[in-house]
Amino acid sequence: MDTTGWDGVAAALEDVDFPANKQDLVNHVRQRQADDRTVRLVRAMPLGVYRNISEVRSSVRLDPAADDGLDASQTAARARSPHSGRIAQHLREPQTPGPLDETA
Repeated sequence: MDTTGWDGVAAALEDVDFPANKQDLVNHVRQRQADDRTVRLVRAMPLGVYRNISEVRSSVRLDPAADDGLDASQTAARARSPHSGRIAQHLREPQTPGPLDETA
């Protein structure tokens, strides 16, 4: 299984029996031989008992920039955006260098 993000978690947990605690979910994705990112996402979930896949979805911490397909430099450019603080970072357009900002 070589998927990333929520799709990987959902695929790895499609046949899990609920309710399940965090350790049950971690063990399940490992038994399903999920990729490393999927295991890390499940391991990063808060401790607790999850009653259904919706509760799992609410607890999986995903990076919004990763879903946009941005690399680290593009994410940094987005963070430097001149927008006011009222626009969430993952919604900002990346700032492109102007003619004076480029190095010759």
